[in-house]
Amino acid sequence: MTSQHSSPQHSYSQQSTSSQFPSMRNSFDLSAYLVLGPDDTHGRKVEDIVAAALRAGISFVQLRAKHSDASEIIDMAKKIAQAIADAGKSSTVPLVIDDRLDATWQARCEGIKVDGVHVGQTDISVEYCRKLLGPDAIVGLSANTEHLIDIINALPAGVIDYVGAGPVHPTTSKPDAGIDEHGVAHNLEIEGIRRLSEVSSYPVVAGGGVTVDDMPALAQTKVAGWFVISAIAGKSDPELATTQLIEAWNSAKHQQS
Repeated sequence: MTSQHSSPQHSYSQQSTSSQFPSMRNSFDLSAYLVLGPDDTHGRKVEDIVAAALRAGISFVQLRAKHSDASEIIDMAKKIAQAIADAGKSSTVPLVIDDRLDATWQARCEGIKVDGVHVGQTDISVEYCRKLLGPDAIVGLSANTEHLIDIINALPAGVIDYVGAGPVHPTTSKPDAGIDEHGVAHNLEIEGIRRLSEVSSYPVVAGGGVTVDDMPALAQTKVAGWFVISAIAGKSDPELATTQLIEAWNSAKHQQS
């Protein structure tokens, strides 16, 4: 599944910024999406976990370092980008940074292959992300209700590239995910993911507490893939964990075809 989506209803004026790397906006694969940061790896280096996941076939990487400053995030991004390059996958596996538009912009200015940014509904606006990063970058946006999907669908074309939907189940990796302004938790479960993926004009990657057991049900929805944190980054053998997730997804998708 690539980032291509339905024909735009609006145009969006972009301030172009140069990048020494080819854009991956039209070629990324959301099917196996790893989210991780130093809080998720039990003391292991984030780049080592990424390298293990890459050996098993992970297709997309997001650096999510909620408690790190910009310089630390940029340093981790550089090491992850190098791990992706060492695996020979710089042209097929994108790296995006969660929330931190400042770190994303600076990393790209420093020549680090960071392909874009992923933000939530309460973070900096996606319009500013696109303006600062330019037309080459990947921009992802989180959503957990059909109302938010409607708002996303109404964005000018070219602002975002995909939607991250969740949480599917309660998860300790993202304790605030799915919490509304009244402090009430709204876990989507598979049926909620199905509805969001059907109404979204953009490809949807779903996660939040997802395990191997969810793959058959997720494969019956219109999602482009799944994302996980602890199901890979928290495991003692992240390569094996990645392999099991990907094999379960591929098997389920094959049965649907």
